[in-house]
Amino acid sequence: MIHLKINYEASLAILEREVEGELLSIVAVAAAAAVAAAAVAVAVAESVAVAVALAVAVEVAASVAVSVAVTVAVATAAEAAAAAAVAVALSVATAAAAVAAAVAVAVAVAVAVALSVAAAALAAAVAAAAAMAAAVAEAVAVAAVATAVAVAIAVRVAEAVAVAAFCFFVLEVFVV
Repeated sequence: MIHLKINYEASLAILEREVEGELLSIVAVAAAAAVAAAAVAVAVAESVAVAVALAVAVEVAASVAVSVAVTVAVATAAEAAAAAAVAVALSVATAAAAVAAAVAVAVAVAVAVALSVAAAALAAAVAAAAAMAAAVAEAVAVAAVATAVAVAIAVRVAEAVAVAAFCFFVLEVFVV
């Protein structure tokens, strides 16, 4: 009887140590899962910020495109006016040609400036899209880590259940 009591107490002590160890392991894995969830939240916030930057870049590009169209229309109208003046006033043909050349140069300069601004806006939009893709890839990686942590927790819980079942089986065999 004393032998069974000592085995029972020893088995109970072993069971308590195993359960404490498993609980500590589960708490550590849960803390890692919380850290991974926080990293996912940060990645999502970064993705939102990049999306806002992309929207702003697209809006700037659209504004530049409208500006280019207006500039070209105004320049075309000015060239048409200059051509009409040349046709009407043959006596001032030299002055009208000089005005037309100046307008053409102004149009070329305005178009070049507008196109360079549009190219810069497009480059900013491409950079924002690349940053957004990187943020999405980061979010996917963090989600994969969170999934791995959840699987580790599930494995730990299954191990704890198996250890507890084995200990109860041993206790029942030695007690009964």
